[in-house]
Amino acid sequence: MQENLTIARPYAQAAFETAREAGTIAQWDEALQLLGAIVADAAMRRVILDPGVSRQRLLELLFDLGGQHFTGTFGNFVKVLVAARRLDIAPEIAQVFAERRAAQDNVANVELVSAFPLEPAQAERIGSAMRKRLGKEIRITQTIDQALIGGARVRVGDMVYDASLRGGLNQLTNVFNLK
Repeated sequence: MQENLTIARPYAQAAFETAREAGTIAQWDEALQLLGAIVADAAMRRVILDPGVSRQRLLELLFDLGGQHFTGTFGNFVKVLVAARRLDIAPEIAQVFAERRAAQDNVANVELVSAFPLEPAQAERIGSAMRKRLGKEIRITQTIDQALIGGARVRVGDMVYDASLRGGLNQLTNVFNLK
């Protein structure tokens, strides 16, 4: 995954600069998210990796699936990815592009993982605290992970705030293992 992100960065940067110059960042972001979802599909992955499928046939299939999203300059970008045999990193390109867009818009993407669904007031309190701490607008994505047992884990980029019961137990285990 990390290697794919490293390879994806220059492609995402080029895509972002192209979209910024054209004033079409939102459209590119949407198209990249769609391309990433198409490429991440297991059946599509088999098609992409199948040596019997020509690049031209693969492009036709992608353009059929992408419809009006895969036209113009973005269509040319898809052609470059296929020609360079880098279509497999489309999800990572979409991720890096979205991060660049969020940074430009002064928005932080916050992943909130909890053991159980949070009440709206609880999620808002966490969101408010993160807004204050980061000095940015935030977008919260909530997921449930019952393995946390209780509490929550908040991830913003590389930072992780672990207030879960499982995290506390792991810390306690580490303390006892050190002595």
